[in-house]
Amino acid sequence: MTPMYHWLPKRIEGHVKICVLSLLIERIAENACNKPWPEIGRYLDEIQLTEFRTDTHRFLRRNELRSPVRDLLGKLEIDSPKTVVDVQKL
Repeated sequence: MTPMYHWLPKRIEGHVKICVLSLLIERIAENACNKPWPEIGRYLDEIQLTEFRTDTHRFLRRNELRSPVRDLLGKLEIDSPKTVVDVQKL
């Protein structure tokens, strides 16, 4: 990440609130999973989408989730993303 420079008080306040909120979300996730945030992040990084194209359609498909990733999402009370995320007719 690059440094953020704000000069207006309301932008500084907004930036600080977003930073505090992100730290709170990290802490809640750590407590729910009983794992440190970097480990949670590595599991979440495994969730990927792949774009497929045919002559008539384009679609996005999620990879198969390993058991630890499914368990992590369950502890966070997050539904697994749909297997086929988007289909578009070309």
